[in-house]
Order: sequence, then C-alpha cells, then structure tokens
Amino acid sequence: MPAFEPLSFGRYFLIDKIAVGGMAEVFKAKSFSHGGFEKLLVIKRILQHLSANDEFVEMFVDEAKISVELQHPNIVQIYDFGRIAENYFIAMECVEGKDVKGILRKLAERRKLLPLEYAVYIAHEMCKGLDYAHKRTDMQGNPLGIIHRDVSPSNILVSYSGEVKVADFGIAKAEISAYNTRGGVLKGKFEYMSPEQASGEHLNHLSDVFATGIILHEMLTGRRLFKTDSDIKTLERIKIVDVKPPSTLNPGIPQRLDDIVMKALSQDRYHRFQDARELQTALLEFMYPATPDLTRENLGHFLTELFSAEIRDERIRLEEGTKAAATMHDHAPEIDLDLEWEESPGSGQTLNVRPSRAPLFGALLAIVALCAALLWVGTQKTPAPTPVVQAPPPASSTLQVEVSPSANTIVKVNGAVIGSGTDLIQSDIPPDTDFVLEVTAPGYDPFQRTYRSRPNATLHLPITLTRTVSPPVQPTRVQPAAESDPPATATEPPVNPGPTGGMQPGSSVSANTKTGTLNVTLRGGWAEVYINGQRIDTTPLYQHKLPSGRHVVEIVNGTTGEREQRTVTIVANNLTRVNF
Repeated sequence: MPAFEPLSFGRYFLIDKIAVGGMAEVFKAKSFSHGGFEKLLVIKRILQHLSANDEFVEMFVDEAKISVELQHPNIVQIYDFGRIAENYFIAMECVEGKDVKGILRKLAERRKLLPLEYAVYIAHEMCKGLDYAHKRTDMQGNPLGIIHRDVSPSNILVSYSGEVKVADFGIAKAEISAYNTRGGVLKGKFEYMSPEQASGEHLNHLSDVFATGIILHEMLTGRRLFKTDSDIKTLERIKIVDVKPPSTLNPGIPQRLDDIVMKALSQDRYHRFQDARELQTALLEFMYPATPDLTRENLGHFLTELFSAEIRDERIRLEEGTKAAATMHDHAPEIDLDLEWEESPGSGQTLNVRPSRAPLFGALLAIVALCAALLWVGTQKTPAPTPVVQAPPPASSTLQVEVSPSANTIVKVNGAVIGSGTDLIQSDIPPDTDFVLEVTAPGYDPFQRTYRSRPNATLHLPITLTRTVSPPVQPTRVQPAAESDPPATATEPPVNPGPTGGMQPGSSVSANTKTGTLNVTLRGGWAEVYINGQRIDTTPLYQHKLPSGRHVVEIVNGTTGEREQRTVTIVANNLTRVNF
C-alpha cells in the first residue's frame, strides 16, 4: 500500500488515512496554533461524489448534531463540523487503539480467544456510554430519544490504554434528527440488529441492549453469532433469536455469565435488561472482586503486546506525517476564514470570493448617521435616562459523580441525598461555592471531601471506594477430644470454586476447615493460571480458596505462551500473594 501523502484541508492537515467506506473517508489530522500548540484529531468527510446527494448530507449533519450533544468518557467526542469547498466534514477525538472487530480478527489469526474478564469489561464500558446517550435530555429536560441503531464491533473503539468508546452515530435515531428513515428501509448492519429492528418495528433503547448482547457473545466465543451466507437468512435467524449460550462454544464461561448474555439476547424486548444501566450493573457484579480500573490497565497491556508491530508502524507514520504537516503549516499563507468556511445548508447565503466596495460605503453612511444623531442629542436640554442593564445571574454548575463499585451506593451533596448508583448528575449546584460530597456503601470506607464549583462548568468526579479492612480472624483453639468421644473426621467439605476462584453465593466452609486465600497477578499482560496442574482462571486471580499447605502455581503467558512456575505455602485464614 503506497504511503499517504499529507495534504492541507482548510485549517487542518491530513497526515494519514485510517479507513474509507461507502459514504465517507476517515483521516488522522493535525491542527496548529500559536506558541507551538498542535492537536491530533480525526477528520471524517463525505466522499466528494456524494456531497451533492441531499440524503447523505442530511444524515451526515444529523450525526454531527446528535454527537455534539453527547459529552461522556465512553463516547467519541465531536470538536467541529463544517464544509470546506465541496466536502462536508466532522472533526472528532482521536482514539489511538483498535476497534473490537480488529481485536477479534487479530486474536482469530493467532487462534486465541479474548480473555473473559476483558470481554466483560468492554461490554460494561459500552453500557455506560449507551445508557448516557439513551437518557440524554435537552436544556429543558426533554428526552432526546437517542438510539444508536448501529452498535457493532467496528463502532466500539478500545484505546491502547484500555479505554472503551462508542463511535459513529451516523444513523442514530433522535428527536433532533432532520433526516427520517423511510418506511420499510432497514438501517444498520444486518447481523447486529435486534429482532424488532429486523422486522421493521418501532424501536426503543432496548434494541441497542440486544446489539450489546450480540457483541458480548462474540467476544466470549470468537464466533459470529448471526452471520450467514445471505442477508435474508441472517435476518430470519435474528427474528427467531436462534442462539445458544456462549458456554456451548467456550466451556470456560460460568453459568452466571451465560445467564447475563442470554437475558440481553431475549427475543421479547420486555424480558431483556430494561436499560443499559441494568446490564452494566449485572456485569459489574460479575467482575467483582476485580475493578474496572485494574482491568482497564491490564487490557491496555494486553493490547499493547497484541498489536506491538502495528503500534510501531502507526507511530512512524504519525511522526513522518506530523513533520510534513508542520512544514506545510510554516509555509502556508494565512487562511481567510471568511472565505474558507461556507455557510451550512439551508442558510440561504452565498459566499462572495471577490472583495466588494459595498461594505465600505455602508460603513461611511453609518458613521454619518451616527454623527447626526450625536449633534441632535447635544441640542436637547434634558438628556434621555440611561437604561439600567441588569447583569445576568451566574450560571449554575453541574456535578457528575462516577462511583466504583455500584453496590448500594448513596451519594450526598451538603448532606442531601442526590441519588444512588455509579453515574449521577446534579445540575443545580450554586456557582463559586464550596460543597461537601459524601459517598457511602456497605462494606466500604465512607468518602467525604470538599470541592468548589465553577459557573457554567461540569465538574466530573470519579470516586473509587476502598473496601473496609476487617480485623484478622483469630484462630480458635481446639480442645483435645476426650477418650470417650468419637474420633474427629479429617474429611473437609468440598469447596465450590467461583468463576474467578472465589466462593459461589450460597456455598459455605466449616469453621474447622483449614483454608487460606491466594491472589495471583501478572504485571504487563495476562496469563492463564494453573494450580497443581489444574487450570483455574486467568489473571488477575483474587481470593481463590485453597487448603493450607504447599501448592504449585503455574502461569502461561496469554501472548507469548511462556510458562513460569512457583511453589507457595498457603496458611490457614491468611492471604498469600504471588506476583509474576
């Protein structure tokens, strides 16, 4: 593939082509400003031969109008929209990473599956962004009614640092849309539609929940769920929801996760999770005791190793493109923005590229009129009273609190409860005032801190609660049995390991059982964990119950296949940590 030659595009410089589709092409771009300031971003522009197509232009404008309303860490941000010459474009956030489609394809080449905890984490973060979009309101509090309608692996971006972002609201449905889909026309990728979408029925946010379930199923199994050799067969499979639990293809998936996936994929939308937040909560509870922050870091290491060669090539192209763009910027003439930027469609105004003398004559007439008015005012004995202009009150502040974990969380501002959950927004905080934020949850240390609000600004506060440390359990001294007592049995009740090696809900261990717990972590990647020759799970492994005594712990690096083994001694009622 020939190297991309950087080129100027208005006040932007296109330095690398990322992709081209049937409607638009996507580039990495740089913008420059005073004092050596430069910014990396992505430019998406309509293909030139489609710029005269009103339908495509309306869809493109809708994408910009919807996306600009969405400001969330799990949604790709929009910076700019306009038209340069005959090309409509959107300038957006650059996510340096891969989409889920690219990740699954790379793993398939290596005949590997995406580790379970990473699949769950990606779906969890998707739900956060989608739930925010579904519940977004306008300034009057009216729901915008946003439905993505095209939730698919190619529209879920994962950065090399483990961040997950939903992209491409190009065919989203919303109250602010100018373009309306004609009856009988299906929009979106067929294999990621919901049954109601495939049937042409009225849609709501539960269609996106179903699509999230499809992606989660495919991440867990490495197989396409509904894809067939024809679109008609694919739609028929979706309508009847011809689905088997992911554990039928990946035996390592526990029943609890099977249940979550199958509920998200219910044919009847009213039997699914009733919003993306409910699905997010179920995934978060499954992840416990792992946390999203720790999983994000490990996922970043995993992707960095998986795409190490691609990352090197991308950085080389970025450096070369940036140098070429900087040179073009240094030698480029000053841009006349009045001539460069044209009005949006429907404004009814046209651009005159030739300078006109009409504005000059208009300015002279305005000056003459102003002088005449001043002379007339000077002849009046009683000056007109000066109207008193009331200064507008300062705009209130908005507080967004993101709490981890979510179990029974209560959030208070100045002692008043504003809600419970993981993502709360309070929009009536008085500006330029101090307020006390309190976050409490059973089993966690209470959080309390004072912050200061700013006018017309959103204060985003990610809060991670710390689990309360219980005092160490003192071993119970056992009295020797009398000679007349029957001998005590040495048989211990079996321990039912959970999906991450912990106890399943409802299981119990006798007070006399001599067991300890084991944590296994790997720095800079992930690995499969074997204990005494039996595969247990993948790293990070937390709170895995083991009988006291010596055990052999072995890990197999998930990327390189290298093995490492250690012998550990488990002490009853104690935690043993093994860091590879």
